Amino acid sequence: MKRNGIVLSLLFLFGTNIAFADNEIYIDQVGATSEVVIEQDGASNVVAGESGASDKFLLSGDNLDINMRMVGSSNNVLGNIIGADTVLDLDIAGSSNDFLFDIDKDNSFGATGGDFQIDITGGNNDFDFDFGSNDTANNADVDFILDGDFNAMNVAVDVSDIVLNWDLQMSNSTFDYTATGYDGHSATITGDGDYMNIDIVQESTLKADSIEIDFDGNGTSSSSSVICIQQSDSGTATSGCGN
Repeated sequence: MKRNGIVLSLLFLFGTNIAFADNEIYIDQVGATSEVVIEQDGASNVVAGESGASDKFLLSGDNLDINMRMVGSSNNVLGNIIGADTVLDLDIAGSSNDFLFDIDKDNSFGATGGDFQIDITGGNNDFDFDFGSNDTANNADVDFILDGDFNAMNVAVDVSDIVLNWDLQMSNSTFDYTATGYDGHSATITGDGDYMNIDIVQESTLKADSIEIDFDGNGTSSSSSVICIQQSDSGTATSGCGN
């Protein structure tokens, strides 16, 4: 079987008589059984689609192996990944970054299977992760490790039989998780942090949802810590969490 490979590595260097410029990667890749490696080091970097910095990059095909590593601050990553049995390893170290990731948000069956590992270290990051659409995909394993303060995380899942594990080590942050579909979702949240706002909405219609939480943290009367859990087997939650 033919295997495609792409390796992109950019280093932002500091020194005398060097003209500074932001690193930019624009990529649209279509093809099965591909290996994609992206590395960026520095500030104000961009990974996006071929139409420019506001366009999501596209990695499309089954059996993709994607490894992305970014070190630095004020970076922007906009991505759309479509393909069954994808392996994604996303490793981010830095602050004030913006990430917008879709895993088959608009296609059909393109989020089936796969192993997604996302590690983010740093503060003041915005992370938006949309996984699947219309309950057409299933059987995925998604692991998040988030370490840093003043982060805003939003995760939306619309697939069947997905397992999510989060390790949250952060304070003064928000974490919103919404899961919809027919066949149930399982999620585990562990970690610690103060002044957190965690909203969890699970709305599977045919099978049971489950959430397991082991989280240590504090708040005060003027600045509380909140964990809100909302489950509904009718597919329409009635009130409560702020998602």
